[in-house]
Amino acid sequence: MAMKYSVPTLVANIKRQFFAAILAVPRRKSIEYRDLNEYWESRLAKVGKPPFNLRLLNGMTPPVPEATVRVEKVIRKKSSKTIELHLGEVLNVKHWDRRNECPKK
Repeated sequence: MAMKYSVPTLVANIKRQFFAAILAVPRRKSIEYRDLNEYWESRLAKVGKPPFNLRLLNGMTPPVPEATVRVEKVIRKKSSKTIELHLGEVLNVKHWDRRNECPKK
């Protein structure tokens, strides 16, 4: 059964260490960084202005750990050529043990 979102959702892959830091309780990472380039600008244009959801996937082999997090603010830093996605509430987590910070067995 597919989940329905009332706001647009952007999907991105993320490395395990950053995925774990975003889902840690308490959270150790509240900003996700992406390169400031045409690829990410076009993806952000599709979801529009914040708030929107960011679906983070960690890995390729099922079951893939995933989380949906609300993006509250987007800042483009031309000096460092990065996009800052300021993360808010964690909306959904699948196949991940937040307490032990590892995939569910």
